[in-house]
Parts: sequence; structure tokens; C-alpha cells
Amino acid sequence: MKIAGWSKENDAESFSGADSLLKAAAATTDATFTAPGLTDPIAANQWHLGKLGGIAKLWEEYTGKGVKVGVYDSGIDTRVAEIAANYDASNEVVVDGVRYNGTYRPIAGPHGTAVAGLIAAARDGEGTVGIAYDAKITGINIFDPYSGGKLDPGIFINVEDQTRFLSAFAQGNKFDITNHSWGGEPSHFPTANRALEGSRAALLIDALESTAATGRGGLGTIAVKAAGNYGTILNNDPTPYGVDGEGESVSTDRHWISVAAYREADGFASAYSARGAQLLISAPSSDYRNVGGTGIWSSDAKGYEGYNLTSDPGGDLDYTDDFGGTSAATPITSGVIALMLDANDQLGWRDVKDILAASATLPVAFDTGPVSTTIETNGRPLTVSFNEDRFKVTGAEAGSVNGGGHHYSTDYGYGALNAFNAVRMAEVWSLFGTAKTSANEVVSSTSVAFNTPVVLPEFVFNPETGNSSVKTTPTVFKINVTEDVNIEHLDVFFSYSTPEAFLNYTRAFDIIVTSPTGVSYNVSMASEPSNFGPGKNGPGTEVIGLAGFRGETSVGEWTVTFTDPVLDFQSIMNSIKLNFFGAAVTNDDLYSYTDEFFTMAAVAGESGRTMLVDRDGGIDWINAAAVTSDVVLNLAGNGGGASFGDQKAFAIGRGTVIENAVTGDGNDALTGNGTANKLYGMRGSDKLFGLGGDDLLDGGAANDWLDGGKGNDVLTGGAGNDVFFFDNKGTSGFDRITDFSKGDRLLVNRALRDGNGDGIITFGKDGVLNLDASSRGDRVQLDGVDPASGLKFVGMNDGYYVYVLNDATAGLHG
Repeated sequence: MKIAGWSKENDAESFSGADSLLKAAAATTDATFTAPGLTDPIAANQWHLGKLGGIAKLWEEYTGKGVKVGVYDSGIDTRVAEIAANYDASNEVVVDGVRYNGTYRPIAGPHGTAVAGLIAAARDGEGTVGIAYDAKITGINIFDPYSGGKLDPGIFINVEDQTRFLSAFAQGNKFDITNHSWGGEPSHFPTANRALEGSRAALLIDALESTAATGRGGLGTIAVKAAGNYGTILNNDPTPYGVDGEGESVSTDRHWISVAAYREADGFASAYSARGAQLLISAPSSDYRNVGGTGIWSSDAKGYEGYNLTSDPGGDLDYTDDFGGTSAATPITSGVIALMLDANDQLGWRDVKDILAASATLPVAFDTGPVSTTIETNGRPLTVSFNEDRFKVTGAEAGSVNGGGHHYSTDYGYGALNAFNAVRMAEVWSLFGTAKTSANEVVSSTSVAFNTPVVLPEFVFNPETGNSSVKTTPTVFKINVTEDVNIEHLDVFFSYSTPEAFLNYTRAFDIIVTSPTGVSYNVSMASEPSNFGPGKNGPGTEVIGLAGFRGETSVGEWTVTFTDPVLDFQSIMNSIKLNFFGAAVTNDDLYSYTDEFFTMAAVAGESGRTMLVDRDGGIDWINAAAVTSDVVLNLAGNGGGASFGDQKAFAIGRGTVIENAVTGDGNDALTGNGTANKLYGMRGSDKLFGLGGDDLLDGGAANDWLDGGKGNDVLTGGAGNDVFFFDNKGTSGFDRITDFSKGDRLLVNRALRDGNGDGIITFGKDGVLNLDASSRGDRVQLDGVDPASGLKFVGMNDGYYVYVLNDATAGLHG
């Protein structure tokens, strides 16, 4: 039996068709990217960098330094200077004692070089620049048919004996990120079915699961995979066809980050980009030339051997304007993840997926429906589809993203990759709990086996329209789930048979999976070139994977609806199993906000986002780290709420208690409540007020004002010249300043006790300063301050007594 092969998800430029219709991209674009100090001359043409939500700002702090990326592809051309600068040969794979050179060979093609350039081309003043231009890249050349030397296929992916390839794949656990801009054709051959134990697909997933469990010291290697280029396929057939991404079983596993592509011109899903409920995220890429596509600029194989330019395909160049497909969207995503890990290397692989979903933005208006265009080729009209779905909201009851649920579409996943949002969230994510890894993933399974197998109705001719159409009756299965999981991924397994089939033939089922809250996704099991399955050999099992239920929980009645759209053999359903993967249900809630809040609150039916209500108690967080404007946030449960910029965002409902908050780059004002609060200002000149309770206040960068209020508080100013205020006329408690240093000021509303009147305030060897006349009153511990030299009074400011470190430069500042 034929083994379904793998191929590079080779950007639509590798297809061929009349009038070069299928060429990925016209290179022309008006977009010009700039960043302070960026001198790489081709970088200005790299329009995708401008689609990522402020990457130039991120580069001020994060460049991917220290992050290791394995590029499983066609090899990387280290003759190109911007590639060689970041190539790390020390991580090349070793199988059976043989070290496999991961560099480029012409027989495998330039694909891997372009992929690597998008991730980590050096910022060296030459050529292009990568998103994570200080990350280290290593090639694993799985498309060299002679990688073992002479006629030995070595770790080549397309051989029947997968032993050495799988060994090389499992060594992905030595990397922080692995990039996979390749995939198989949608197919139901047994070898391509991950539900079939011992199949080629299942063995690959076993290796993938191992890298997630063991990579990064148990935090997990993050595997990023192209969704595929079979959304609308325009080969030589004048009639385009498309295949649901669920047809490639391997790509639907939860351990991948499945990446789709959207186009520059209008944000529509690229015509070729595979659709499906398995998608997590989308990133910018090319599109077919005849429908207005623009290519991706990246590094290229040296000289004449690469893709080169559309205007000079035979040129002696080290860069190209003709890359694209989901092959390009994938390394763009990998580069952003490298920046995330640079910002926080303690993220688990499941955290990364959570952040990408929460930080994604709408590439088109929320209510954009199906979009297509008609072009002419060979004198015939041809309809090409872009968007086939519209966004919906999932997890609305959780309210975890911008006051409501996530937005999700089977064209884009959770939306467009936003580097700024993702990195800002990554920085603070560890505040919210333990890293989410394979070790603490919660798995729940509910199965239904039918005592009497269910015969699915066949398609019949529609008597109302004659033979021009057919109809059938969908079969609805209801499954009650009693174990509760916060869903990150759902696998639906189903066992069926086609006993009348002469061949091993699987049904091209249409399937609808619906959650207890009514969120549903359609999956088509149709595939090309053929649909092989159990046939007369007895029941077979298939699986679909769905990524779009984030924010939903598993308990309740699920429905799985099957329609048999093929008029031939009878199908019999034997059993259905739902496998839920995610986290334990908890009353400790996280409410994340981005600059997209007002856009989503304006969507019809989404006005409830303007009221934050938490009914289940717990220890809760407001995460506004990705909000770029000034945030004013008051955690009071009656009259509290937030403004972003000068616009009221949301109110906090009566009785709702939110304990903790973190904000972003603006000059923010955070006010706590009567509970123990944790308040983080991050960047900007912030004002933090703890009020009652034992609070933790951290101003972050810039010049901040911190007032713990009542209770025993811990105050950290962070970088900058900070002000620490204490009400020593009232009650401030026993507080601690962790980083009082030169340039900081201590303000009180009553003068500190000064025995000899010299303005120098010393205190005990324990570092504790009495703010009241009595040692039993308000006090503050100043970490790292020499008690013998102490503080110095430098004058009054707005009616407050100002004290600074007692050194030669002490004075009143501002």
C-alpha cells in the first residue's frame, strides 16, 4: 500500500498552473518597516514585521538571546552571512553515532534557509532581519534523501523505515522551540491516522509528545507547525477545491501550535491557507499572485541556487521576495515565541498556547462573513475563496479575555499573531500560577459505546430538486460529561465500519461538535486524493482535534452530529469518545485585557464586557499588561473599575472582589481594596495605592509613587526615582521597602523623630525605621540601607516631609 508522503508546506510558489496563476506573490508592496537603529537594507521591505503589533518596541529589550530553535526542514545555508552568525552546529542531531549536518544541500532546496531567516537572520546591517535576531538556530535536514551519505537516506522523512527520522525528531527536546514548515497531504490512509496505534502518524505524535514532556527541563519544547496549503487549491484543474485541515490527522494533535496564514492587502485568510478547528493562530504571509498576493521577504540560499526575486529569478542574491505559504507564517510565529521566552523562560508549553490565544487580535472585522473573488484564467471565470467562516465567541461565561470570551474562527484560529501583546503577557504570566506543562495537564475521557450499532442515514436524491442535489438526515449523538476540565483541547474519537465497501474506504463525514453552552465547530472529513479506512476489515477509529473551546469547561451535555454526504455504502457508528485536555477547574480567575477591549465591547451582543463580575471567589487577577494606554484601575467592588486612556472601560460589579492586578506601558494608577493586594505597574510612571490589607506593590520601570496604606506592606519601586509615601499621622503598619536607593524619596505627613535636630535620621541595626514616636507604632524596614548613615531630611514638597539616602548628593528632587 502506498505510504502518504510528507512535503514542505512549500508556499504556493511551488505549485504550477496556467498563466502562473499559482505563483505565491507579486513582490510589490507599499509597506515600509522601520525601527530605531535598524540598518539592514532589505528589512524595510519586510512588511510582515509591521503586522506584529509593535515589534520595534519589543526589540528595545528582547531579541531572542539565549533561545534555541531547531528548524526541521530542508537544511540551512550557512554560506549566507546573516544566517551563519546565529547558526549553532553544536545542537545538530546525532543518530546511531552519526552526526547529521543540518546545513543546506541543493537537492533539498532553499526552503529551510528562508524559514530560518524569518526566525533569526542576524541584525548585522546586511540583507534581511529575523524576528528574534539573537536567537540560535540549528538545522535538521529531513528533506535530504541522501542525508546519511551516498545513497543512504539517513533521517530523510519520506522513507518507509522511520526509525532514524523519529530519533532525530525526538531530539527536538534539546531545543526551546522547533519549527515545522511541512506536512502531509490530507489523507485517511491508515499510516496517516494518529488514532491507529503503531501507525506512522501515531509514532510521530509519540515523539512529539515526548519533546513536550521532556524539553526545557520539563517545561516542554514548543512545536510550531504549518497548518498546510490546501485551503483553496488551484492546481491545473479549472475548478478549485479545498480540504479541511482536519484531514491531516497529525496536524490536529494538541502538542502543536498550528499556524494559518493571512494576507497583507486586507487581512483576509490567504486563499491557500488550510482551514479547520485545529488552528491556534494566524500570521502574515503571501497569497496567490492573481488575487493580489504579496510575497514575504527573507533570507535565501546563496546566489543562483535560491528563490531569488520575482523580478530576477536567476539572480546572484542572498535574499528573496518570493517566499510564503503557511511555511512563512510558521517561522514568523516561532520568532515571536522566541521573544516570549526571552522575556520569560519559565513558561510551560501550554502557557505559550494560552498566551497566543489570549493575545491574538482580529485581522478583519469581527462580523466579516465568507469572502471570495472571481478571476479569469484560460478564458474561464474562477472563484477563489478567502474567508469561509466568521468569528464567534468561545468561553463567554469565563469572561477571561477583554471582559468576555475569546474570538475564534476556523479561518484564523484565535486571530492574528500579536507580538507586542504576547511578549507583554509572557513577561508577567508567571505571576498567575505554576507553569502549565505535560506533568500537570488534566485529562478526562468520556466514552459512549452503542449496544446496537447506529446506522447512519445515507444520502438520497432530493425529490424537490430532482437529481441536481441530495439530502440526508443528520444523526445526533448526545454525550453527558460529568468530569469538569478547563478545556484547552478536545479530541473526538469515533469508531465505525462500512461493511458493504469493496475496498478499505472511509466516509467523508461532515461532523459538528457542540459544547454545552452552544459553541460549535463544523469539520469535514473529506480529503484528497482518496479516503481510505476500515471497509470490510471491521471497525476503524479516527480522530479529530479541536482547539477552539478555550474558556469552556467540559461538564454538561455535548452533541456530536454526523452527516454522511456520500451516496454509496452504508456507514455504521460503533462508539464515540471525547478526550478533554486542559487544567483543573478553579475559582482563581485571570481576566486579561488588551487594546482590543473597546472593539470587542462594541460587537453586537458583547456589551456585557463592560461589567466585570466574579461570582466564585478565589484569588483573582486583572492582567492589563498588554494595554498600551494609561490605565486607571480601582479594585473596589462597588464603584471600582478601569479606564484605558481617557475612556471608561469596565466597572467592577457589586460584591466582586479582585485581589491582584498588573498593568503595562502607560503611566498607570492602581488602587487596591480591603484585601491583600498585589499591584504591579510595570513600565511607565505609575501610582500604586494598596489601601487596607497586607499588600505587595511593585512599580516597575520609571518613576513611581507607592503608598501601601494600612496593613503590613511590601513595596518595590523598581528602576527609576521612586516615591514611597507613609501616612504616619494615621496608621500605615509595619512595612518593608525592598530597594530604597539613590534617587528615591520617602514622604511622610509628619516629621520623623530627629533627636539632635541635624536632619539625619538613623535607625537600628535591624534596618527598621520608626515612623512614629513609639517603636510600637508605624515602622518601615529599608532593605540594603546602612542604618548608621540613615536618611536625610531635604525639605518639604506639597506639604510632605521628604527624606532621601544620606549621602553627599542628597537633595530635594522634583
